[in-house]
Amino acid sequence: IIDWGANGFLDKEPLTLDFIGNIGLTEKLLPADSTSECRLIYRNNRLREISPNPLKFMIGNLLSLKGRLRVAGEYFVKARHDDSDETVFDFATRRIGREAAETLIDPMVSGIFGGDARKLSLGACFPVMEKMESEFGGLIRAMLAKKKASRRNKDKHTGGPAGPSGHLTSFDGGLYTLIEQLHSLLRDNIRLSCNIINIDRSPEGLYTIVTEENTEIFDRVILAVPAYTAASLMQSLDIKLAESLKAIPYAGLAVVCQGYSLNDVGRPPNGFGFLVPRSQGRRILGSIWTSTIFSSQAPEGVALFRTMLGAAGNKRIIDLDKKQLAEISNQELVDIIKISGRPVFEKVIKWPNAIPQYTIGHRQRLADIENRLRSLPHLYLAGNAYTGIALNDCIKRSHAIIRAMAGQDSAVE
Repeated sequence: IIDWGANGFLDKEPLTLDFIGNIGLTEKLLPADSTSECRLIYRNNRLREISPNPLKFMIGNLLSLKGRLRVAGEYFVKARHDDSDETVFDFATRRIGREAAETLIDPMVSGIFGGDARKLSLGACFPVMEKMESEFGGLIRAMLAKKKASRRNKDKHTGGPAGPSGHLTSFDGGLYTLIEQLHSLLRDNIRLSCNIINIDRSPEGLYTIVTEENTEIFDRVILAVPAYTAASLMQSLDIKLAESLKAIPYAGLAVVCQGYSLNDVGRPPNGFGFLVPRSQGRRILGSIWTSTIFSSQAPEGVALFRTMLGAAGNKRIIDLDKKQLAEISNQELVDIIKISGRPVFEKVIKWPNAIPQYTIGHRQRLADIENRLRSLPHLYLAGNAYTGIALNDCIKRSHAIIRAMAGQDSAVE
């Protein structure tokens, strides 16, 4: 089973779980297997575990002794009181040191955003981290306070410095099951293969949507499309809004899904997968071990890997053809995991514009977009280009849009 986009979501968001229940999919939820909890980093020609246990981390060999001591010293680093935008990499370097920033944070950002930690905005990408410093004075101080509060409240979803918490979850049949269910429920109200050419607004405040087939009038419009598509549709409505939308960059990504006989895999794929810091000179960002995370998504005796290439730091790799991408992935897996045979299954998915990049200035761009939208009442922007890239973020934003349409809120934030 191959997911073309996201491979799951964290079960920490009540709105998402309520939504899934409302459309009748709760019984098909599929939590990740407990054997996939181990996370790995490839460094100095070896896969090394990222231990969440502070003691194991300190006695481990993921970082040098100096690097580990620098991470522990984060407790004593003074908080930054300047409210100007800061990159994720600069924040990490300042708080936990350059070695940890390059080894831990940089690949994490590539794995989540397909982006460059040196260009992405901390406040836009990881607002929880920014808040941890501003409220508690630092990450370790914040985690200690949160752990104390979680023991008091018996809360299992406390998260870490970057905010991830909850359990990775999909559906029987993969995440596309969600789309199939929505289509079955809404098929009478969905028009497929209907290219929208332009959107305009009448003096009465109604929206005219021009398609290749005809022209129709609507009182409310939700654009659930990438920012660059929304920009092209906004040309007749608001040029400045279109420019702000177009200014949101995207990173290209190639996903290579390959299945190998377990007998040919030298290192047992026990864990979630691994990430590769750019300093290691590899051509892949990392690989997710799908058959360990969701064992039902591959036949017994087959290891299914989902390897990522490209992203903001390597745009040219997307220009390679699928055969070349598959061979690069295979060569890297052969070298890193010691695979001796050829893939028994292979699927390559290319996304020239895969993930929106919340670069420095993103929050100001959002403010500009929201300001321009005030002159276009009943027009809303949904999707992951604005306030979060994950499925949970899209659900939360869509919920806010519906509240705004119902008059319960004045704006969508």
